[in-house]
Amino acid sequence: MADKTKTILIVDDDEGMRDTIAAIFKRDYRILRATSGEAGLTILNRENVDLVLLDVRLPGITGFDVLRVIKENYSLVEVIIISAISEVETAVQAMKHGAYHYITKDFDYDTMRSLVRNALERQDLNRQVLTLSAQIADQGDRELVVGPSKAGRDILGLVSRVARLSATVLILGESGTG
Repeated sequence: MADKTKTILIVDDDEGMRDTIAAIFKRDYRILRATSGEAGLTILNRENVDLVLLDVRLPGITGFDVLRVIKENYSLVEVIIISAISEVETAVQAMKHGAYHYITKDFDYDTMRSLVRNALERQDLNRQVLTLSAQIADQGDRELVVGPSKAGRDILGLVSRVARLSATVLILGESGTG
């Protein structure tokens, strides 16, 4: 199910390809377009972009350079490389640089829709992980062990103090005590 609040940036110097991709997704997503890597990065600086559909061969800086900048500065933005180059080495390089996927320009529309949907779902999951991680970090030193006994609280206090040390600690106890 598409989400009109999601924004896709198409970065390709081929106007026909930009128009084709935009036509596939304009009903379901907000579409932005750029004709070069520099223009794409400018849009990323001022707009809230969720997904970039990026050509490898661009005038000025290459698609791989744009991909590197995106992954360094906009880590939650997913990138799908769309290129006329069908060499395995190029696809492997794209994936190593952090692209979600690599697809050639002779793509099937349904495959492209599925890739975009999956990339945006992955982005949503990554955002949820960050949100939950922040919530856990905000909880700080709240008591994670449930139990009212004084002995249990004493042990928890000792563990809290020892946890701050950068030394290896061996905790021993009677069998069956946890």
